Amino acid sequence: MRIIVFFITVVIQLAAAAFMFLILLLGMNGYSERQATPSLIFYIALSVMSALGLGGASAFAAKRLAERTSLGGLGASAISVICSAIIGAVILIAGFFAALVLAEIVRGMK
Repeated sequence: MRIIVFFITVVIQLAAAAFMFLILLLGMNGYSERQATPSLIFYIALSVMSALGLGGASAFAAKRLAERTSLGGLGASAISVICSAIIGAVILIAGFFAALVLAEIVRGMK
C-alpha cells in the first residue's frame, strides 16, 4: 500500500510541477536566459524535492491513518494522497512566485 501511495503522490506532484513550469516559462517572458536560469533551476529542484518529500510523507500518513482509525487501507490512502496534493499545490504556487522574485532580483543585480 505504501509504495502505491508514494508512487501516486509523486506522479500527481510531478504533473502539477510540469504544468506550473510551463506557466513559469510564460511568466518569465522578457527575461534573458542568464536572468532566468537560476529561477528555473530553483523551481525544478523545489519541484523534485517536494514531490519526493510529500510522497514519503503521504505513505507514512496513510500507514498511520490505517492503523489508528477505522478507515481501512483504501480510505487512508485516498485521504493522504488528496491532502498531499493540496499541500504540494500550495508549495508549487509559493515556489512559482519565489522563482519570479528571484529572476527579478537577478535582473536588478545588473
